[in-house]
Amino acid sequence: MLLKDRVAIITGAAKGIGYGIAKKFAENGCHIVLNVHRDMKEYEGGTEKIKEIESFKVKCLALKADVSNSKEVAGMVKETIDRFGKIDILINNAAFPPLPKSLVNIPEEEWDTVLNVNLKGTFLMCKEVVPYMEKAKYGKIINISAVSGLTPVIPNAHYGASKAGMQMLTQDLALDLAPLNINVNCICPGVIITELLNKVVPPGMDKRAFFEKMTKKNIPMQRPGYPEDIANAALFLASDLSSYITGHILVVAGGAPLTRLAPPEH
Repeated sequence: MLLKDRVAIITGAAKGIGYGIAKKFAENGCHIVLNVHRDMKEYEGGTEKIKEIESFKVKCLALKADVSNSKEVAGMVKETIDRFGKIDILINNAAFPPLPKSLVNIPEEEWDTVLNVNLKGTFLMCKEVVPYMEKAKYGKIINISAVSGLTPVIPNAHYGASKAGMQMLTQDLALDLAPLNINVNCICPGVIITELLNKVVPPGMDKRAFFEKMTKKNIPMQRPGYPEDIANAALFLASDLSSYITGHILVVAGGAPLTRLAPPEH
């Protein structure tokens, strides 16, 4: 029970990595605020997911808010404080992952949406939550970036730029907030099997075969990751086990993007 009686807001928590973190935190005694962009009823099993979180004997609140909208963010944070009286942990996971495309094919509107959700959304969430953490002189902020914010993975300049920006925002905040006992860290997932990743599977190709082939060639551990892999890392960074770690960029990607030159053929 590493997070007993803590309160966490997790953005983009309807499914995938966000919901995986929510479950892991709930298992460890944390009360959960699930943020979704749309109404929970639009997600298959939404009500069941809330019940699943509450089955760990913790409280769960689902709130609809667009993290790129300052008024909606402020309303969500206020409702969390009204319900729980504090915010111990903030997980900035909400993201808009566009389909791969070259720079010249990126519409201006799509560029704005990606940067607004991924980077501005992280800024707005921190801006609203940090004052409560400052008052408590305690807090854990974890920003979910991506390996593509470290090195180009696929043609998606706006997504990579937004995720790289999250990493610098992490380190700036960590420096500012360290004297107040607020830890700010960042996780960079690699290939994680979620509903969103299915978008990159070519039409007509078996999903399992596609990911096995892709990961065997490109990932040293020769397997894809799963939401639980990211949740385990987030649990460590959200707990007091990491109390002396701040400003860290933690890559959780099975060894990617490490590379090694192949030996010359004889």
